[in-house]
Amino acid sequence: MKRKGRCLCGTVQITAASEARSLDVCHCKNCQLQTGSPFAAFLALPLKRLAISGPLKRFDDACTVSGNLVERFFCGNCGSPCYVRVARAPNTAYVFSGLFNDTDDLSPKVHGWTSQKHQWIDIDNTTPHHGGSGPFPGISYANCSLSICSGGQGDTMGCRCRQR
Repeated sequence: MKRKGRCLCGTVQITAASEARSLDVCHCKNCQLQTGSPFAAFLALPLKRLAISGPLKRFDDACTVSGNLVERFFCGNCGSPCYVRVARAPNTAYVFSGLFNDTDDLSPKVHGWTSQKHQWIDIDNTTPHHGGSGPFPGISYANCSLSICSGGQGDTMGCRCRQR
């Protein structure tokens, strides 16, 4: 099966050769900030099964709730978020489901970082979900350069910076 999609302006085109139908839904504050919405729904796809054309830009997000770097790729023209990549799965692209033309067969398989979800969002009890927690052992917040970070002390934006 080939799943096709595009960014808002159409400059970035995506074709995925995959049977994947299960979404990972992330409720972390950084995904909320990137999408401008209460969560991000991703389709996990092997990078080798994904064809992307167009001007992508990358933002290395080092100040995450997990403490791990998230590479965030987006259209260099319109800014539409396209996919993210994480260290624990370097050969996987977590593609934003909203880019795809046909999404009727997609459904959530898991919700992550639900401790940061908007209160009005209800998650079906049959779908696994993980709240996440922090601060995380071995992570220092003292030198975070982001204005939203308060050094891990009472911040409301979810910054869990790894910068040392």
